[in-house]
Amino acid sequence: MNSILKYATCSAIIAFSLAACDTGPVEVKKMPAVMLRHQLDAGRNRVWLLTREGVAIYDAAAPDKVLRVPIPGWHFAGEPYGCLPGLALGLEGEAVISSDIVPVLWRVDPRSLAVTRHELRLDADADKDVGFTALTYLPEQGEFLAVSGLHGTIWRIDAQLRQAHRTLRQVRREKICSARASS
Repeated sequence: MNSILKYATCSAIIAFSLAACDTGPVEVKKMPAVMLRHQLDAGRNRVWLLTREGVAIYDAAAPDKVLRVPIPGWHFAGEPYGCLPGLALGLEGEAVISSDIVPVLWRVDPRSLAVTRHELRLDADADKDVGFTALTYLPEQGEFLAVSGLHGTIWRIDAQLRQAHRTLRQVRREKICSARASS
């Protein structure tokens, strides 16, 4: 990773950490910006931060400028009721955000920053509440891999964000939710 991207990453994380520590008055309706997850996009010199309000994007070329993108209709339970939502970067640099309580993903276009909502068709567990965490992109397979925090089931999600296929493997919930505020 180049030094400019390292600087931008550290600056972004420190800025969001300090925002959460603000001791000044806070409106009840407005929660402080707290980083939930982050992803580094070294190819585009960007740092994506998932916050309670949406995503914040730091560009190493303009570290003082922060782009904030709200995610319409996005909701999650988070800890202690569930796991944190996931954030992954796809092949073209798009950010994909999950909810830990519903089988829906949001995609943020890397150029226009337009947000699209994608309801996933599940091939199993239609009778259960399924949301996703621990989201990651697998470039070799051209698909995303996610874990249902409530059930520990592992899911393969197509790159078009249309279908989720449950695998036969499972993970213990303690292992899934223990990766707090990580990518």
